[in-house]
Amino acid sequence: MGKHKKWTLEQKIKIVKEFKNGTTISYLNNKYGISGMGTISRWNQEYDKGILAKDNRGKKKYNQELEDIDILKKSYALLMEIRSQQHK
Repeated sequence: MGKHKKWTLEQKIKIVKEFKNGTTISYLNNKYGISGMGTISRWNQEYDKGILAKDNRGKKKYNQELEDIDILKKSYALLMEIRSQQHK
């Protein structure tokens, strides 16, 4: 499987505007080498909703890891509090 291209916000907006001006998705896919069949449609929907952003692949996993660490820290603090109360 090939490596995915990372698209800047400016590139996505340019492609979405071409699509909105009537250029077909298949033409744009060929022109820019976009392999995903739903990519431009998704960008168009995100653009319309005002949530089109730059490439965020991999960040969800990182954010989830940060949340997991936070949960572990809070759990540990709670455990230490319970243990200290038991030893009183």
